Amino acid sequence: MALLPLPIDDVLPEVVKTLLPPGGSLVLEAPPGAGKTTRAPRALLDAGIEGDIIVLEPRRLAARLAARRVADELGEEIGQTVGYTVRFEDVSSRKTRVRFVTEGVLTRRVVADPSLSGVGAVLLDEVHERHLQGDVALALLRRLQQTKRPDLRLVAMSATLDAGPIATFLGSKIVRSE
Repeated sequence: MALLPLPIDDVLPEVVKTLLPPGGSLVLEAPPGAGKTTRAPRALLDAGIEGDIIVLEPRRLAARLAARRVADELGEEIGQTVGYTVRFEDVSSRKTRVRFVTEGVLTRRVVADPSLSGVGAVLLDEVHERHLQGDVALALLRRLQQTKRPDLRLVAMSATLDAGPIATFLGSKIVRSE
């Protein structure tokens, strides 16, 4: 399936370049509809990032729809390379490499596996929405990156966030898309 160009496509090479080295972090700013939610995880997958790619979505509907869109763009059924896990519903398989999850699911996963073994990157979408679980997840992931998992890649994505403070917290650069 040929992908229609989206505004985010212009900065994806910079995103990948920043995150290819293990332990990279960045803040990705792009307006609504630019494609950050669907294209950034796919770019990391296509670049060969080792391990699973987890995309944190604050709402179940957003997780389901984004996963379906990325799977569709890959020409696959949902639950193959791309899947999702939300409360009471897991549409994934052993082949799933990109998993869209909600905040509670990620929090439970970090508690069950504090080192997030097998995960190469975590993308936190809509970080400007500021939920307690999302803030806790960001803090736990950053601490994990600074201690047991210096190879873990972290991306904070937002359309409306003042990126400076979160970039400072992550020790990362800011990539902006029109």
